[in-house]
Amino acid sequence: MPVSQKMYRYALSILKDSDTAKDVVQECLLKIWKKRNLLSDINSHESWALRITRNQCYDWVKTNRFTIEADSAKLISVSDETDHQSILNDSKVWLDKIMATLSQKNREIFHLREVEEFTYQEIADIMSLSLSDVKVSVHRSRQKIRSSFQKIEGYGIAN
Repeated sequence: MPVSQKMYRYALSILKDSDTAKDVVQECLLKIWKKRNLLSDINSHESWALRITRNQCYDWVKTNRFTIEADSAKLISVSDETDHQSILNDSKVWLDKIMATLSQKNREIFHLREVEEFTYQEIADIMSLSLSDVKVSVHRSRQKIRSSFQKIEGYGIAN
């Protein structure tokens, strides 16, 4: 299925575990296969598949009583990396920390918009939200990330 990579990335953004995300995507693909006769009635196959993925992730979390936590920051070997690579790695660590301060809903919406590059309307369909809620969430998330990075660059602190 052409959307399976997006499904995997979306599941990974929710579950934070590669193997679990792969398992969930496999279950989703099985569900989609069982409901393949409905495909002609569906307007956006991508949104439908990602909605199934989202629901399956939360079902998995609920049944396994899994708490979604951010991965701990990884130590970076300075001796083997250039200065530029070190700066990029530091920025990634800070971005992960900043993203962890966003609510789960805002993280999902931000991921769908900025990483998966969905339209606001597609995100609203996937998340069962209004279009204005999605726009406000993306705007606030961008503001929070921008202001946190400005604090880091200016003072070396976030939040």
